[in-house]
Amino acid sequence: MAKTFMLNVDNLSSNEDEKKIRDYFETNLDGVEKLDINLSLKLISVHYNEGIGSPKYILDAFNHLGYTVR
Repeated sequence: MAKTFMLNVDNLSSNEDEKKIRDYFETNLDGVEKLDINLSLKLISVHYNEGIGSPKYILDAFNHLGYTVR
């Protein structure tokens, strides 16, 4: 079943940040189906398969990349 997890990312500010996140999620996180990234609002919507991933799994990935989420 697909779920959506919304995150505010304090230190999201550039196209390079967006590329870094997309590249990491596409190559390393099974179950993530889609990312919607809004740089101006510093908001990311993660659509994932809850049978494979979880909110903790997603938060751990952002922490690994050095982003502050809330």
